[in-house]
Amino acid sequence: MSDNVTPLHKLRIFKEQIGIDAADLAELAPFRHFFTERKEEFGDYFYNVFWGIPATRTILEGEKTRGVLRKTWSLWFETFFSADFDDTFLSWLWKIGVRHVEVNLDQRFSNLGFAVIRQFCHGIVFKELPLQQRGRVLSIIDKLLDLCVLVETSAYIENTISCNIEVMREMADRVRNPAMIIGWNIKRLHDKADADSKEYRVYKMLMEENERLEGMVRDIKVYMDLFETEPEIDTVNFEEIINEVLLKLKEEGTGKDIQAEISTHKEGILLKGDKEELTYLFYYLVQNSMEAAEPDNMRVVIKSGLDPDSPSYVRIEIFNTGDPPKEKTEQLFSPFFSTKVKGTGFGLPIAQVVVRKHLGRLDIKPMPGQGTNVIVSLPRATL
Repeated sequence: MSDNVTPLHKLRIFKEQIGIDAADLAELAPFRHFFTERKEEFGDYFYNVFWGIPATRTILEGEKTRGVLRKTWSLWFETFFSADFDDTFLSWLWKIGVRHVEVNLDQRFSNLGFAVIRQFCHGIVFKELPLQQRGRVLSIIDKLLDLCVLVETSAYIENTISCNIEVMREMADRVRNPAMIIGWNIKRLHDKADADSKEYRVYKMLMEENERLEGMVRDIKVYMDLFETEPEIDTVNFEEIINEVLLKLKEEGTGKDIQAEISTHKEGILLKGDKEELTYLFYYLVQNSMEAAEPDNMRVVIKSGLDPDSPSYVRIEIFNTGDPPKEKTEQLFSPFFSTKVKGTGFGLPIAQVVVRKHLGRLDIKPMPGQGTNVIVSLPRATL
């Protein structure tokens, strides 16, 4: 995701999930001046804490640096306690996280910084506020700081990934055209060769490998595009998506010999999300499950219903009869990693990015002796 694109939809959901509302800000309003009046004191406090850490001391050396950083931290503190926590403030937080990537700041220092801010705020509350109001004000400040941590950390992670995405994009661009030219020439030689000859078998093998390479380039493009765009949130019918996916896989040959069983909630399942991105999600998950199914029991079962752990979410399970993966889960979601000979290594990474963009969860649950269950939880839409 480029640094000039702020995912406001996601940040608003962060705010909603943490539980920040107008009543919180109204309740905090009479006490804000206790904090804004101490902005310079905060700048000194913050500086002194980091000066005491050997790993950050070299960053702080120099009179000019000290002055600039103190002023920056004082301004942050004042802005925090003056903000309405609206879209403008959320965008400001996001850009700070992006800036941390640009200057190569270790995220551990940012997390430590929020701990220092929290400690300083708690000190003011206990010093200035009446006993009966301390607990409520502390709770509100903690929620607001939790939002800051979530937004800045999310920006840091996504833009760190984005730096690697640019490398992958250049690589894909360099490979795409040569792969197409090579593929066309190999097919021409393959079609001319005698079907019983050694050359024919070699050309066929080369064609299959080139097709895998072209598929990888295509999947890399899908993967990269997901980082460059925000989801267009709408109400999406899960049953329509899954039927489209099954039809496409059947036409491509993947689902030709697979017995697919669908069991949906009696009232139907409506998802809150981007239809195109959710189609990618279920295409790759179902494709992966079909390819992993046991050859003697080629069966995939798709179930959907309300998430028992969260009424505002939908739970979708995709079961296949194949052996559970031996690799660690995090390894399965790594780009370029594949357990299949013809795999591109991007199916599960694409699925994971879509789920994260929709603030959902994706788990792979081994079921020894039975198969593997992929469980997805996504926000539920209501009419």
